Amino acid sequence: MLGVYEHERDSYKFPSCWHVVNDVCLPHFHSSIEFVYVTGGELKVTLNGVSSFIKKGQMLIVSSYTVHFYETVTASEAIILIVPLDFIPTYNKVLAQNDFIRNVYQDSSGEGSEILHCMRILSENCVNDKKLSANIIKGYIYVIIGILIENVGLTHNKNDPNRSTAKDILIYLQDHYLSPVSLQLLARDFGYSASRFSHIFNSCFGCTIADYVNTLRCRHAAGLLIDDSVPIINAAMGSGFNSMRTFYRSFRHCYGVTPSQYRDNYAKMQAEGDLSLDQRCR
Repeated sequence: MLGVYEHERDSYKFPSCWHVVNDVCLPHFHSSIEFVYVTGGELKVTLNGVSSFIKKGQMLIVSSYTVHFYETVTASEAIILIVPLDFIPTYNKVLAQNDFIRNVYQDSSGEGSEILHCMRILSENCVNDKKLSANIIKGYIYVIIGILIENVGLTHNKNDPNRSTAKDILIYLQDHYLSPVSLQLLARDFGYSASRFSHIFNSCFGCTIADYVNTLRCRHAAGLLIDDSVPIINAAMGSGFNSMRTFYRSFRHCYGVTPSQYRDNYAKMQAEGDLSLDQRCR
């Protein structure tokens, strides 16, 4: 399953922090840096296609534009902190040009952990509602990042210098995926040859433009399918597909089920008071 760029997430200028139980979300990526401190059980995490388990007392560090998603196999509790780099000017350039040497920090301080204390304060005081002042929030975040830099270390990233261009491309696709999209058209609009444009996109996001656009269209179609009065063909054509064969193939690749099975599963979870995967996706 391809990761989808969180255009809406990247429009946020303020950090988000919240407590989660038995977390699960679809693959996604954004320019913000993300920290996940596991406070109970274990969380299965996948970063750029590589899976591992993060256990109690460990913190996951997700660098900008890393495709990631979370699953709970048995049980998990965690605190998630997402920080736009523009909010932390002292570290903005450093974290844009460097990655942490490891993605996981083993916190051996237990309940006396300063990082855990900061994460709890941020989540309990509802960063999203800005009950703490921006300066206080920034102070807690600086403490967290400072401890991680000291204990984990940084290394110059190998990111392609075209990442800023890639972000502009992703924003463009987010705004235009319902319209006809082609490699040649996009390359022309952005002033690249088709081969160079394709290389930039693939090197940054590990998929073709066609695959990525079809993923956006499938997510749009999934939103239409939860209304059982909408015919499947209307959901497909209303999401930018011009071939039902392509739609069925792409949808099954994205969600692992057919459109009709997705609709049935959603109706069942709704009846049971559960949420759809898309609703649980950040």
